[in-house]
Amino acid sequence: MCSNCGDLNVPPAARGSEGSTVGGARRKLTMNVKIASSRKRTAPKETRQKQLIMAAIDSISKRGFSDTTLRHVTEKAKLSHGVVNYHFKNKEALYDATLGYLAKEHYDIWTQYYDNAKPTAAHRLAAIISADFDKKVCTHKRLAAWFAFWGQAKYRPNYLKIHNQYDNERYQKIAKICNELVADGDYPDLDIERTTRSIEALSDGSWLCLMLYPGGPDREVFRDDCLYALTRFFPKHFPLKD
Repeated sequence: MCSNCGDLNVPPAARGSEGSTVGGARRKLTMNVKIASSRKRTAPKETRQKQLIMAAIDSISKRGFSDTTLRHVTEKAKLSHGVVNYHFKNKEALYDATLGYLAKEHYDIWTQYYDNAKPTAAHRLAAIISADFDKKVCTHKRLAAWFAFWGQAKYRPNYLKIHNQYDNERYQKIAKICNELVADGDYPDLDIERTTRSIEALSDGSWLCLMLYPGGPDREVFRDDCLYALTRFFPKHFPLKD
């Protein structure tokens, strides 16, 4: 008898039992694959939204608003167009969420710096300025996206509303600190509002230079430049004396 046909001597019942075992294993494997696939498709809502937001930041920073399409975003996020429609009504809703993400991210960074600073007006002002150059928010991709949104704010008032929702508190903190420094250092010639606007412009101008000239001085150099500029406003308080 051929050795390859030895299983002909196996009782039918035994062969059926073996077949059931193999079939059961196959069904179990198929079920596990389906479960894994289902889990991949049903990631948490926050995860999918962040994927799309990060893809939008990437595309806007590379192409700007006019050339960015939902196809670019979905391809970068490796998600279907239907997923975008499920989480965001349209492209504008996605853009609103993207700007909100950037603004909240910046807010969380500067408030953390502020809370961790020494409890003096000068140290807290330095902390707010330094936060603008944190490695998480001060990247070429983030800055390009920020300026793209700012460029559209004139035509889309909602962008300014989203931005101010987070940034107004920062401006008010700087104004309050300037008022404290003027009183403490006896700087009678300093106008609080003008000084606050000037300090805000330091970071904005530095961000613009960092975006336009990526091969130039880095974020830490610009941070130090901004802190040095504070010595011209408040020479009795800056440079900081730890």
